[in-house]
Amino acid sequence: MSEKPYDGPGNPDDLPLYRDTDVFHLLSQHRKRAIILTLAMAPWGRVHLRQLAEVISILEADAERGTVSTRQITNTRTNLKRSHLSALLEAGIIEWDTDEQDVLVPGPGFSSALQTLRAGSYSLGHGPSES
Repeated sequence: MSEKPYDGPGNPDDLPLYRDTDVFHLLSQHRKRAIILTLAMAPWGRVHLRQLAEVISILEADAERGTVSTRQITNTRTNLKRSHLSALLEAGIIEWDTDEQDVLVPGPGFSSALQTLRAGSYSLGHGPSES
């Protein structure tokens, strides 16, 4: 057995599934999925980073609005900025709004990522549907 993760034809660097910007790689993390799904549900097709952090904090705590601490929301916001948003921005799935600071809007790859999530039956409240 080879020690390399891929030993098939071609160069692994040329294969899209081995790129950090591949949609399947990006959607493997629950917070990235939550970012896309929250933005898809946003009434005006845009979401402020603070609101996004609050929604994710509430979902992760399985709590109601107003019961999650400001510190928890701030920690989530910091984590989103440091670990999740940059990958989605680089892949073109989301973009910063050019008119407002800290507001996210869908990027050119957004509908493809959302369609992939829907095909896997993901929602904000649950993982993939069990048959």
